[in-house]
Amino acid sequence: MSSNNTHSWWYDMALNPDLIIRNAEMGRGTDRRFITPKAIYNCLDEKLFGCHEYKKAIATAVWSSKNLGTKTNFLVIGPSGCGKTELARVLKEIYSNTVIFDATSVTPISYKGNATISDCLLKADLSDSAPPPWIFIDEIDKAIQKEDGLGEMIMNELLKMTEGGKLYIGPDERNRKLVDTSRVNFVFMGTFAKLELERKSQFGFTADTAKQNRNGPITRDELYKSAMLSNEFLGRINGGIVEVEPMDEAKAEALLMDERYSPINRLEKMYSINIELSEEKRKELVGMVTRFGVRGIYSELQSRINDALFEDCQNKTITI
Repeated sequence: MSSNNTHSWWYDMALNPDLIIRNAEMGRGTDRRFITPKAIYNCLDEKLFGCHEYKKAIATAVWSSKNLGTKTNFLVIGPSGCGKTELARVLKEIYSNTVIFDATSVTPISYKGNATISDCLLKADLSDSAPPPWIFIDEIDKAIQKEDGLGEMIMNELLKMTEGGKLYIGPDERNRKLVDTSRVNFVFMGTFAKLELERKSQFGFTADTAKQNRNGPITRDELYKSAMLSNEFLGRINGGIVEVEPMDEAKAEALLMDERYSPINRLEKMYSINIELSEEKRKELVGMVTRFGVRGIYSELQSRINDALFEDCQNKTITI
């Protein structure tokens, strides 16, 4: 598409907002789940408890990339179990060109033997006919904290990817190919626990509010002040930094009681059984949610269910 045509397209859209909806229905896909940002949000909301701002930001950006051709990069921060990666899993269920990539074992592109950060692009469909890729890179903080200059080298690769330019990817020199990242959207996720440790080691935490802040999740302001991420990288995070709140006891209780999201209800439907919980076990599960997220509950309950079904597979009521 020429620059003149591109300009004309954007101009027509600006003058006629209805064209956006028509474009979504006709030329760029007819899936009603993606017709508006709210429609995408509702799909995410059906499966993921809480995380309102996170779901809202991703839903709007997915719609924009699919229907307007925009490219958005996010940085998502929050403690383990808060829903950062779970949203990516939910999106992957409805949006085929979604990639979830673990950054814990990556090395710079010049090193051999391990995955490089650019390998995340190998898992995406980068063809023009495919919907714009959404790549969620988990544990990004661990990758950029590597010592001996490795973290800085990985950061330099990230700059190329987020900028939207072209770069070579592939397992070796013979099989490398040039790809264009101008349509690729990135979501970088991390706990940035190192900053939390540094915060706790500092002096001056004597006031009650300071103690509360010391034990709370890392904020975007702290991340900006830490200089852990370069200004060049932060400048490319055009979607902003999304803070996902931790799962506290009140939210955990609400989750267990909510018919849409409760792991107990979902497991009852999955196994066609009734689950009876003691009050002591319910409190234990609430504690597990605050420490390990919803995954911890599923793991604990499924283990108990499997044990009960092994003893009596006809049992329709399981007491835990």
